[in-house]
Amino acid sequence: MDEPIGASQMLFVDSRETRSLIPAMLKQAGVPFDMVEMPAGDYRLGPYLIERKTVNDLAASIFDGRLFEQAEAVCNSADRPMLLIEGDLASGQSQIQDESLYGAISSLTVFWGLQIIFMPSAAASARFLGRLHKHMTEGLGYEVATRVAKPKVAPDGAAAQYLVCGLPGVGPELARKLLTHFGSANGVFQASELDLRSCKGVGPSTARKIVEALEHRPTSFRSTKTAPDWR
Repeated sequence: MDEPIGASQMLFVDSRETRSLIPAMLKQAGVPFDMVEMPAGDYRLGPYLIERKTVNDLAASIFDGRLFEQAEAVCNSADRPMLLIEGDLASGQSQIQDESLYGAISSLTVFWGLQIIFMPSAAASARFLGRLHKHMTEGLGYEVATRVAKPKVAPDGAAAQYLVCGLPGVGPELARKLLTHFGSANGVFQASELDLRSCKGVGPSTARKIVEALEHRPTSFRSTKTAPDWR
C-alpha cells in the first residue's frame, strides 16, 4: 500500500549508482539518502521503485534480453514501479531499430504496468528525484483538479463516468469501457480483480490497483493549505 504523504520518507539509492553523477548531485542539493545494495531497481522512495537506464543501457538490455527480466523484478518489488529513461532516444537509434526500441517501451507500459519517465540528462534525473522526495515528504501543497467538473446525474452516464474516472489508472476512455462491461459504476466498484481483468483495456496492474484503492482505509489525507514551491 502507498505510504501517506507527509510521512518521514528516506530515499534509498543502489550502491551501483555511484558510477553515475546522480548521488553526488543529490548530496549537493541537500536531498537525504542512504546507499544500499538493492535486489531490484536503482532508487526507492516509499512505494516508488525506479529503474534508471540511459538510452545506451536501454538498447543494450533489449539486445541481451535483460530488460524484461529487470522490469518483472521491479514490478514484483513495489506498488509503484517506474522506469526512468535518461538521454535522447534518437541517439540510441544507431544501436537498435526504432521498431524494437519503441516496441519495448510500449510493452513495458501495457503488459508490465511500468510508469515511464523520460529525462534528458543525469542532472535532470537528480532534480526529478529531489522533487519526488519533496512531494513525498511535504505534499503537493494544494489540491489539483484531476477530473472535469462534477456533473449532475443524467441519462448520458456522465456522473457514472466521473465516479469511475476517480479510480487509479482509469481515464475517460477506460471508464466508458468499464461501464459498458459492468453496466454501472456500482458494478465496477463491486468487481473482483479477476472480473476487472476480463474487461478489455484493464491489465493485471491496473486491476490490482483499483481493488487496493477501493479496499484501502485511509489514515491521512493530503494537505491543501499552501501553494507548492515549483522552483
